[in-house]
Amino acid sequence: MLTFWIVAALLIVAALAFVLVPLLRARPRPAPSLREANLAVLRGQRRDIENDVATGLLPKEAREAALAELAARAEEDLAAAPEAPAGPARRPWAAIAFFSVLVPVVTVGLYLWVGTPAATDPKVMAVVSAQPGDHQIEEMVALLEQKMKERPDDVQGWSLLARSYAATGKFPKALEAYAHLAKIAPQDASVLADYADALALSRGRNLAGEPTELVMRALAIDPRHSKALALAGTAALNAGDFAASIGYWERLYATAPPGSEDADQVRQIIEDVRGRAAAAGKPLPPSKALAAAPAAPSAPPQPPMGMGTAPAAKAKPAVPGKSVSGTVKLAEGLAGKVAPTDTLFIYARAETGSRMPLAILRGGAGELPKSFELDDSMGMTPAVTLSGTPSVVIEARVSKAGGAVVQSGDLVGTSKPVAPGAKGVAVVIDKVVP
Repeated sequence: MLTFWIVAALLIVAALAFVLVPLLRARPRPAPSLREANLAVLRGQRRDIENDVATGLLPKEAREAALAELAARAEEDLAAAPEAPAGPARRPWAAIAFFSVLVPVVTVGLYLWVGTPAATDPKVMAVVSAQPGDHQIEEMVALLEQKMKERPDDVQGWSLLARSYAATGKFPKALEAYAHLAKIAPQDASVLADYADALALSRGRNLAGEPTELVMRALAIDPRHSKALALAGTAALNAGDFAASIGYWERLYATAPPGSEDADQVRQIIEDVRGRAAAAGKPLPPSKALAAAPAAPSAPPQPPMGMGTAPAAKAKPAVPGKSVSGTVKLAEGLAGKVAPTDTLFIYARAETGSRMPLAILRGGAGELPKSFELDDSMGMTPAVTLSGTPSVVIEARVSKAGGAVVQSGDLVGTSKPVAPGAKGVAVVIDKVVP
């Protein structure tokens, strides 16, 4: 702010210099000249002689004598007339004072009228220059909550609000939003599956009871719903019904594009469940669907994830080529600072500008190292999407409190900037928030 006004003052001084310097230069004041006055009188007398001759008042033969007499008198007068002295120097002080006041007043007044003087306020500059923090999430959720009170029948808006509550750890409010959604959209399989997911998370990832009932209602509406099938397979596995679990996972495998990452992940889960069944003394026959499908690439089998055990199925398909996938792992030196009950957040943010998450994935720290895939269906608002952002960074954070706002003691890690569609992004959690 101080620099701005110093520069402005210097510019005003420079403008005044162009106006005042010429006015301040001393200029001699000319005094009347006696010689010039005599010459003027003599010229007038000569004109009078000529006029008298022309009108006949003076005979022509007397003209020459009159002019000779005038010339003699002129010579005497001009010789006796001294040069007029130069007058004292004068400066236009009134004009100088006028412009000295006018230029600064007009300049500053014009800036205050058409400019942006508030931009030089230190408080405003601090707000503009400050990097927006995670409090934006809380503010955005609060704003969305207010809007939804005015739109009780907006299914899309309420779904976004419910997911936002769940992503920020506000499960009681998330359940209230999902309960409202289930009333206004009772035939929406995605709403019922998301409701079951949030309800299970609020119960310590327990799908038994009402969550399973909601999943069954979703499958009755859409038997091929991917998230509902994943939750059903997990619920059956947790109940020890390996055959039913395999059945749901095979149905989910049939919906995945052949050879895709989703198909490979579901295949690994099916093999893991089959292995658990064999270990429990309940071997299952090989799957015909898997036998006919091409073999998955070699990779260490992963246990079912999601509700602590199932893979995170998406309610909406990812935008082709516009999701970001990779792995989050914990630095070796920080292993002792993480408890299995801590919360893991994985965000996608724009490389520059607002730090509001473009997509959020929430899970447990006990799942580290964790594979992830972020896409537009995990966004906080449809107005700003991951697929529509040129360059993003992936951030991972382990939270002790489980809240969306960064707190002292949280563990964080950030990837290098990548473009939407990137795969194999590596994020290492290697810093502690002071």
